[in-house]
Amino acid sequence: MFSRKNIEVPIDMIVINSEQPRKFFKEEELIELRDSIMEYGVLQPIILKKGKDGEYLLIAGERRLRASKLAGLLKIPAIIREADAKDIALIALVENVQRENLSYLEEAIAYKKLMDDFGLSQVEIAKRVGKQQSTISNKIRLLSLPRNIQNALVENQLTERHARALLKIEDDDLRKKVLDRIILNNLNVKQSEKLISDVLEKHAEEKRKGQKISFINHKIYLNTIRKTFNQIKESESDAKYFQEDLGAFYEIKIIIPKGNNCNQVS
Repeated sequence: MFSRKNIEVPIDMIVINSEQPRKFFKEEELIELRDSIMEYGVLQPIILKKGKDGEYLLIAGERRLRASKLAGLLKIPAIIREADAKDIALIALVENVQRENLSYLEEAIAYKKLMDDFGLSQVEIAKRVGKQQSTISNKIRLLSLPRNIQNALVENQLTERHARALLKIEDDDLRKKVLDRIILNNLNVKQSEKLISDVLEKHAEEKRKGQKISFINHKIYLNTIRKTFNQIKESESDAKYFQEDLGAFYEIKIIIPKGNNCNQVS
C-alpha cells in the first residue's frame, strides 16, 4: 500500500526522474496547458516521492510540472507516495498510458524496461496497465527496428501501423530505402503497406532469379511528378503535361509557357 498525502510543494524542490517513460513534449501542448493553468490552476496533482535530502522525486506529472513553470507558479499541488523503484516505474507508466501521453515507441521502451529491470512478464505488465498481453508483445516487437528507423518514425510522426508494416522487411538497408520513399511521398498506411507488399514480392522474384534487387515503384514516381506539375498548373494555367508508356520506359513531357515562347522539357 502507498501512503498518500496532498500538499503544495515548491517547484524548485522537485527533481525530474530521468527514468520517466515520456521523453518528448510538444511545445504547443505545453503552451495550451500553461494557459489553462494560468486560468484555472493545476486541476490534477502531480505524484512525488519525498527524498532523504528534503527534495522530491517526480513520479508522474512532468507535463503539468513543465507547464506550471511556464505559468510562473512557485508551488504545485502534489500527492506524496512512498514507493520503491519498481513502483515508481509502474506508476509513471500507468498514468502516461491512461492519459495516452506516450508515443508507441516510448510505451514499448517502458514495457521492455519493466521486463529487463524488474523481471515482470508481459502478462504481469498487461494486468498492471489494463491492456491485452498481445498489445504489449506487439509494442515490444517494434524495438527490433534499428535505432535510425525508430528515430525517423518519430521525427516524421509516422504511425504505429507504419512501423509494424516495416517489420515485414527483414533487410535493414532495404527497410531504410522503403521508409525514405514513404517519407518522401507522404504515404498513408494503406499506401505504405501496398508499397511494402510490392517490394517484398519483387525482392522474392529477383532473389529467385539471382538478379540485383530493386524496389522501384513506377506509380509512386509518376504520382510525384504529377503532383509537382499540379502545383505548377496552379500558377501557370497554360502549362501542359503529357505522359506515354513506351514499354521499356515512360516518356513524360511538360510544357511551361515563357512569354511568347515555350520552354519544353522532356
